[in-house]
Amino acid sequence: MLDHLWTVLAAKSSTIVAASVGAVISILLNLRDHSFLTATISLIAGVFVAYVATEPVIVLFGLNETAGNAVAGALGVAGRNLIIWLRESSKDPVSIVLRLVGRKPPEGK
Repeated sequence: MLDHLWTVLAAKSSTIVAASVGAVISILLNLRDHSFLTATISLIAGVFVAYVATEPVIVLFGLNETAGNAVAGALGVAGRNLIIWLRESSKDPVSIVLRLVGRKPPEGK
């Protein structure tokens, strides 16, 4: 059981590294919005999203394997953004829904 796990992790190591770099850069660019906990969760989410979605994106768009690191880095940023969006929507869910439907939230929000 563990042999298969190590094989999969070794095969995806470049994906994990590229996703980690993308997530870390996006965290550092917006560091004041993060506590240590949200930065850690954002990094984990970025790596997870890239780990799960890199191959399907490459296959869907017909990219070659060398584009995998770029895709993984972009997905690492997307995973980080997912955590930021979840944090903001938990603070003010009505404002997020209004923004999604194209209306401005009320002043003071």
